[in-house]
Amino acid sequence: MMKRYLIQQHQGKSACFTNQDGVTYLFMMILVVVMSISLLGVTQQWSLIMKRDREAELLFRGTRIKDAIERYVADYEVQKATRPNRWPFTLEQLTKKSPKRYLQAVYTDPMTGKDFELIKIGEELHGVRSTSTDVPYDLVNFKNAKTYQAIRFESTGSGGPCQPNPLNPLVQQSCTPSTPASSATPGPSSSEPSAPVSPITPS
Repeated sequence: MMKRYLIQQHQGKSACFTNQDGVTYLFMMILVVVMSISLLGVTQQWSLIMKRDREAELLFRGTRIKDAIERYVADYEVQKATRPNRWPFTLEQLTKKSPKRYLQAVYTDPMTGKDFELIKIGEELHGVRSTSTDVPYDLVNFKNAKTYQAIRFESTGSGGPCQPNPLNPLVQQSCTPSTPASSATPGPSSSEPSAPVSPITPS
């Protein structure tokens, strides 16, 4: 009789432990699912932050290059005795101090980490654009662009000779209009329309 009682007690405890193990397992599974969802949200948020940072850098670099080309073309009337070409041929040419530097460095495309695609007419460099076919997130600055490749940082060559700003030698002032250059044609064919970028003063 006592033996039967002990066996029943042992079986009851085993069933209790089994139920507890099942509840613990279920709780751990729920915890893993919740943590996975939270981690996915954090990853997506971080990815969005990185994309916005790259877009801001694209706008900064593209505008810097466009402005450098504008200043290079504007100085032609002053330097044409020693400079045969009105437009630069390469980005490297803008970084050389001959007689002054227009661009601090040859920027790469922040969306791809590779070189920008050059917008040229013949050998003349008129601007750059990204080679990325991703869709822009910034609908304020890139509202007319379906891809980053459609965003063109392109100079029209409409500036004239400029005088250096004594407060900031990198910024020109007292520019006079000159004869506009012919409009640039797109680079390699793309199915997306070009989206011009409004000039801004880089910080």
